[in-house]
Formats: sequence, structure tokens, C-alpha cells
Amino acid sequence: MGFKGHTKSILFLFIFFLLPSLYKCSHAAENLASKKYPEGFSLKHPQNWLVQVVDKLYILASSKPREGEPSFILVYPFFLKEKMSSETWIEKKLPGLTKFFKAISFEKKSQLRQVPDEAAAKFRFQRDAISYQGLALCSIYEGSGILYVMAAQAEAFEKKRNELLSMLESFRFEEPEKGSPQVSAKPKIEYLPWQDPIENAFSMEVPRGWAVSGGTYRRASVDLTKALLAVSPNQKMRIQYNDGNIPTFAVPSQTLAWSGFYEGSWYSPGYGVRMLVKRYTPGIYFLTEYLQANYRPQLANFEIVSQKERPDLVANFSRIYGQGMAAGSFTALHAGEAAFRFEQNTEPFVGYGLASTKLVQSAASGTWFVDLLLIYTCPKTEAETVNQIFDHMIQSFRMNLQWMASQQQLTANVSQIVTQTNQQISKIINDSYWTRQAAMDDVNRKFSNYILGVTDVVDPATGEKWKVEAGHNYYWRRDTTDVVVGTKVYERPNIDFSALKEY
Repeated sequence: MGFKGHTKSILFLFIFFLLPSLYKCSHAAENLASKKYPEGFSLKHPQNWLVQVVDKLYILASSKPREGEPSFILVYPFFLKEKMSSETWIEKKLPGLTKFFKAISFEKKSQLRQVPDEAAAKFRFQRDAISYQGLALCSIYEGSGILYVMAAQAEAFEKKRNELLSMLESFRFEEPEKGSPQVSAKPKIEYLPWQDPIENAFSMEVPRGWAVSGGTYRRASVDLTKALLAVSPNQKMRIQYNDGNIPTFAVPSQTLAWSGFYEGSWYSPGYGVRMLVKRYTPGIYFLTEYLQANYRPQLANFEIVSQKERPDLVANFSRIYGQGMAAGSFTALHAGEAAFRFEQNTEPFVGYGLASTKLVQSAASGTWFVDLLLIYTCPKTEAETVNQIFDHMIQSFRMNLQWMASQQQLTANVSQIVTQTNQQISKIINDSYWTRQAAMDDVNRKFSNYILGVTDVVDPATGEKWKVEAGHNYYWRRDTTDVVVGTKVYERPNIDFSALKEY
């Protein structure tokens, strides 16, 4: 089903709610002018109306302030965070769109159909101290949905509704224009060097204007870690590199238990070192525990949406660290990543975390520590920017060779390990930005296809791709041409056609 199905739903919605005056609708359309917008949609509306994309999420067409009775239409494509029906979405989520609707009271709600899942509602609300009446249609299909709303000042709704209906019926998603404001160029980010203020052990380049804290935290003379937290000026973007509060851990054993050190207690092997007795936790599970304990309590509607082991990172780190392994000990590395999302003042945010833990086991004892912890959070619309900043910061990480020499380490070897490690971290970041940006793009592509009534097909032999009309079970390409046809059964249209794969 393509966009035409939505158009029929809109028409059915307003027949259902506005039957007495529907015959006037075609006359109302005469005063409307059609316009295509570069962000990727077209719409008929009065010449003096304002049309804008709000917060890169909502398409809003509204009458100009102080020009007659206020009215507007709203189109909002969205992805479901949890499974729910369209009627439930209207009841729970519509009141949360306080940027457009306040003090909502529903007068009538109705389920229109099951496939796709569509529901409608007639409601009243307040906006800019004005009482409005509105009609809403919510359509949900395979985890994504779209909301259509038409509204006008309550006293003028009867007079405005036919014009609003004509506008809403005319709405179409289009292919965005290249270089459109939707993908406006990001301002160039200026970076400044930031030096570890505690021991001058390392440096990193950070964005100008960001608040940065951290440094080298020495829990004992031979137990230290490097950590950093960078926060954007508007407090919405945060990048965390390690955590100075995470201790070194001692693996529970009979020897420790006989000495009275059980899991959860603190044990000191000497030199001022204190270890928390805790069974070894592989990277992905440690990351989950950390997010649940340190992020979930402070964030609204927190949800981990994806988790994945990273054996590739383990293999690379094992190769890099191999030169520094002590004889007679067993070392194990485990790494994992997680993507999560949450809300701040109804704005959708996303986050990404990567953790690596390292176990060092000898015949007598075992210790483990968090070798690496990287986390970023940001508005969903800024994920690409934060990914770029994150990558730049990691790539710019440098150790102070004088400090390293003072620690009686093999400076050249350690420096090489740091460089190689950061290169692997950078690769992971670029490959993993919010559970693969390619995966999110794929969701958006499929949703756009659904709205436009098209699908994507690929030639498995050549990798060539086409966007074609949806609705067929099988697709075929005439060899050496761009001619693609669809069939209901697996039957080649002609001998010179090759099968394509829908994706």
C-alpha cells in the first residue's frame, strides 16, 4: 500500500467526521496553490500561509499570526519506541506534543481499519491561549507511523474545515532536492587542545566552547586510569571517555574467602591498591550494568534498543596488547556495544556505548578491569555530528612521553600501543554510530518507500539498484537495460529477463 492508501484514509476520516459539509470541499481547493518543498514534500495551501519543518520532525503549515482566524495542518512521521495500536498512540502520545497542543480533551475516537492500523480522533485543545478544535488521523505500519492533524480556532472550525481538508488531501512526500535545507551544511567544528590538568599525562583535542573535565586518576601509586567528560554548551551533547570511579576488581576465590574477602567486599594486595571483589563481567554485560546504574535513573523513557558483542575489537586489542603480556598468566578480553534512547522534554535522544573488559588470571589469583569505556548521548538529530566529534577526539589522543618516561615504562612501545588502540577505537566508532547509521537509514528508506508506494530492488549479479512501483511478488530486469517489471508469480517475462532481489 502506498501513499494513495493514506489519502483514502484521510478522505474516509473526514467523511466520517464531517459528512454534512463534504460537498463544499472541491470549491475550497480553488483558492489553494500547490508548492513543492526541497525538504521532500508537496502541499496545496493559501499563498499567505507559512510552511516549515519544525525540529526536523514536524511539517507544519499555518496561517500567519494576526491574519484572520488561526488554523493549521500538521504532518508528523514517527517510529514506534514500543508496540502499540494507532488508537492507543493517539490517546497517549498526542497530548505529549505540547509544542502544538495543550490541555487536550477528546470528543470522539474511532478505529478506521486494522491493516494498516489506523485510528481517528476529534478533539479540542489550547494553543497560544486560543481554543482550537482539531481532527487527527494516526496510521501505523510495521513499526513506523504518521500523524495527520487539521485544526482551527474553535469558533471558525466549521468555516475552515473544507479548506483544511483539501490541503491535507493534497499532501505528498517527494524525493528531497539535493542540497536542500533538510541536509543543511553543518558548521565547521573548531578544536582546541585540552591537557590533562592532574598529571599532564595525556592530551586530546576538544570542540571550542565545550566544558571538559577529567584527567589521570591515581587510585594508588600503581593503579591509575585516564578519564574525560566533554559537554556541549547547550548541555545536550555529552561524550564520556572512561570513568575514574570504576575500580580494579579481584576475582572471587577460595583463598580470598578464607581470608574473609567475599564478593562485594574490598581487598588490598598492598601498595595502597584497593580492589572490589567481584566476579568477572564481560564487556557487553558490564556496559549494560553501567548504563542501568548510571544513566537510566536520570533519563526519561530510557531504553536499550540494541546490544552486540565485538569480537573484532577483541582480536585487534589482543594482537596489540600481546607484546605486553606477562609470562605465566592468562589474559582474556571481551568487548561489546549497546545503543539506547531516551527523552528530554519530549525531544528524542540517542546514545551509544562501547566497553572492553580485561581479565588477567594467574595460578594464585585473578584480577580484571575495565580496559575501555566510551559513551555518547545527544539529540537524535545530532548523532552524526557527535559521531564526528567523538572520532576526532579519539584520533587526537596523545600520551605525554616525558610523563611516560617518569613512570619507568617502555615509552616507544607504549606510545605505539596507544596509537594502534586509538585507531581501532576510531574504526569501531565509525562502523557503529548509533547501531549503524546505515541500519537507521534503511528504516527511513523503507518508511519512505511505504509512503510513496515504491520498493527497492537489486541485481545480485551486478549490485545495480532500482526504485520501482511496489505491489509485486517478484521483479525482473531486461538484460543490459534499466527496464524492470514485476510479476505475481515466479515466471520470467521473457528469456532476456533476469531475476532481481527486493531489499
